[in-house]
Amino acid sequence: MIIQDFKQLKNKVLEVAKRLDSGDEKVEEIETRVKFILKEIKNNGLSTLKDFTQKFDGKIVSDFKVATAGHFSKLEDKQQKAIELACGRIRKFQEACLPKKYALNDESGHLEVLFKPLDSVGIYVPGGSAPLLSTLMMTAIPALVADVKRIVVVSPPEIDPYILAVADYLGLKEVYQMGGAQAIGALAYGLPEMNFSAVDKVVGPGNLYVTLAKKHVYGTIGIDALYGPSELVIVADEKAKAKSIAHDLMSQLEHGSGFEAACLFTNSAALAEEVLHEFDFILQKQPKAEAIKKAWANYGIIGVCAELSECVELANLFAPEHLELKVQNFQELLPLIRHAGAIFVGNANEAFGDYLAGPSHCLPTGRSARFSSGLSVMDFLKRSSLVQVKPTEALIEATATLARMEGLEAHAQAAESLRDGFA
Repeated sequence: MIIQDFKQLKNKVLEVAKRLDSGDEKVEEIETRVKFILKEIKNNGLSTLKDFTQKFDGKIVSDFKVATAGHFSKLEDKQQKAIELACGRIRKFQEACLPKKYALNDESGHLEVLFKPLDSVGIYVPGGSAPLLSTLMMTAIPALVADVKRIVVVSPPEIDPYILAVADYLGLKEVYQMGGAQAIGALAYGLPEMNFSAVDKVVGPGNLYVTLAKKHVYGTIGIDALYGPSELVIVADEKAKAKSIAHDLMSQLEHGSGFEAACLFTNSAALAEEVLHEFDFILQKQPKAEAIKKAWANYGIIGVCAELSECVELANLFAPEHLELKVQNFQELLPLIRHAGAIFVGNANEAFGDYLAGPSHCLPTGRSARFSSGLSVMDFLKRSSLVQVKPTEALIEATATLARMEGLEAHAQAAESLRDGFA
């Protein structure tokens, strides 16, 4: 269905973008289960992890740690080269994102920001309908570039050999076959029985159980973000290729949850019709046609606007995970884009972003691009302020005055004590 009424389009965008509303009864029901799972893992550790793994994954696991050595060498030559190429590009980009020195020197002294890596992180790699080896690359490499000393990888049993091959190539030794909310609980609370200590932060996407578990362990440990189903918005003009657009839309819908969203906004009614036709034709040949069809019916939008500026307005309203600008003069539209996890222009499309463009594919979803950014090396670094101040009379007097304005006399006296110099 093609929508041409702009007001109707805005309402539809908000409806689709908020498709996993936290007030939904199903979400509340799952959240209750997640709280129970986390409590049991925290209180009972390994025995509960084994029980939940058998119950939810259908696997009896005696040893959760998995060896990675030798898995990369088992791959075909072209598979090895693809992983090497992707990892090399991701590493180069993340190295370019390392923070430079931030410092201020003036008559009052020296101020600086010091960056230190986290001690440990846990990486969750989904293992459901698709073995997301790309997610391991997109999360572990930024951590490696940040120089995190302990990197723990978890993925549901049995871990796919391709995921193990990437772990082997990256030199990751702590890999465990555990999934779901129970894996997040293990990362947050540790498993003393198997000498598995808690991590400082957990990163990576997962299903709703994983996402809600991350939400509830936040504060005990850090998290990167709460990732929802995949999203793509395409803004296109009349010269864009309909077949290419149809393929790009479809690529976002095949993940399998049924909640993925894909939208096209264009100023060309003819292009909209052609894309719809191409989509229906290509769909017939897709291995995951049923999953694609379900998500497209519920969360697909094709909208025709009078101007490209209106298309951009809709894109900003959606604040999508991925945004493609398939327009001739994309440079003119770029300054108008305010909210998007990743922006693809020219011949770039989201598929490249998923695997080897360079930036991490762990990106904000559910309109959170309005206030957050994609995963990067910065998520594995902490900032500390370094303060070296010369206690001039002006600074001492102003500090003491401000402290007394707040009714904090001890603060004022502490500042005034600096008149006698450093003790």
